[in-house]
Amino acid sequence: MDVLAGFLAESNRFFLLLARFCGITFIPVFNTRNIPVQWRVWFLFLLTFFGWMMGLAENAPALEQLGSYTFTLLMELFTGLTLAFIVQLVFAAVQLAGQIIDTQMGFGMMNVVDPLSGTQAPLLGNFKYILAILVFLQIDGHHLFIQAVYDSYRVFPVGESFLLSPNFIPSFVLYFGNVFLIGCKLGMPIVGTLLVTDFVLGVMARTVPQMNIFMVGLQVKILIGFFVLLVTVPLFIYLLNASFSDLFTKIYEIIQYK
Repeated sequence: MDVLAGFLAESNRFFLLLARFCGITFIPVFNTRNIPVQWRVWFLFLLTFFGWMMGLAENAPALEQLGSYTFTLLMELFTGLTLAFIVQLVFAAVQLAGQIIDTQMGFGMMNVVDPLSGTQAPLLGNFKYILAILVFLQIDGHHLFIQAVYDSYRVFPVGESFLLSPNFIPSFVLYFGNVFLIGCKLGMPIVGTLLVTDFVLGVMARTVPQMNIFMVGLQVKILIGFFVLLVTVPLFIYLLNASFSDLFTKIYEIIQYK
């Protein structure tokens, strides 16, 4: 009863705590359509309650005015969403790599429905996205993200946000630019091989004009693309592990700026 009474007396601080934790439900694994919304809401409240019991909201400012409370609540919400968006950037890089590969292999006009998000996604991009989620779960990325949200309160307690830090914007823009670099790295083995294939087919088209290179080359590029994709899966997983390690390093660098 004492815990319940204390919770009701400090409900305003609890909701400030809840706002930052909302970002957890927007990262891959937790934002899929296969997970019911009710489960996500209860899971979010459970994590927030643990944080409240740990005293993460003890130093929250006493906001009496509605305007200041609303502003603080929105800042906490944007803080959690920004952390989730940083994680989403890596998965966007994976889909970018898949889109580039699809274009080179001739699948650029073919999209499939992603069962996790319900949106259309490139064929190989969807495959790589699902593989990236499996790697993310294998390294306990969802646990590391939850731990990062908890750790963010040590540097930026309730009522403060790293979004107001002068070092946040340059660091975030730099990492956002690295998304394209990550996407190119993930797709480079297959794209490079297909470029060499195009060069060889071009030479054959000049030396053997009787051959219909357009009809033959399409099947050849698809076969070579799938073969290289199968061979380079271990390399892809290695690059994903390195990208996720850099991801959480970057998250801790951002939340440690003061």
